[in-house]
Amino acid sequence: MKRICTIFTLVALICLTSATASAQNRDRKQFRDDIREYKHNYFKQKLDLSREQANSFFDLYDKMDDAITALNDEARTLETRIYGAPDGTITDIEYEVATRTLIEVKEKEAAIEKEYYDKFNEILNKKQLFELRKVERDFTMQLLKYQHKNGKKK
Repeated sequence: MKRICTIFTLVALICLTSATASAQNRDRKQFRDDIREYKHNYFKQKLDLSREQANSFFDLYDKMDDAITALNDEARTLETRIYGAPDGTITDIEYEVATRTLIEVKEKEAAIEKEYYDKFNEILNKKQLFELRKVERDFTMQLLKYQHKNGKKK
């Protein structure tokens, strides 16, 4: 009987953990979707995009953003593994490989941006294309200010 209670408790704990993880993933996805929608509106206004430009641009921009996000997620996973390891368990070689990998992530990110630049060049005018990086930085600053203002620092 005790064994059945233990198994039942374990199964309930696994189900609860799975439900919590699933809810967190939904919340994270919803958060990213909300941010993306706000970003689209912000970019559309700041770059003065026409409806046609916006439709074409955001299809491409979102693909680029997803590729860069995936790269950065991999980098964060690597950093988390290194920082989460007990002191003295990471070798100098592992630190060096991790550092080189993080630098390569920046190179890959730049390559992705360069690849999409040519595609954006077909949609945006020269001024819009030039202002894109500034609008991206301004958007990030807006989010940081919002988080700071609302005490949601993480």
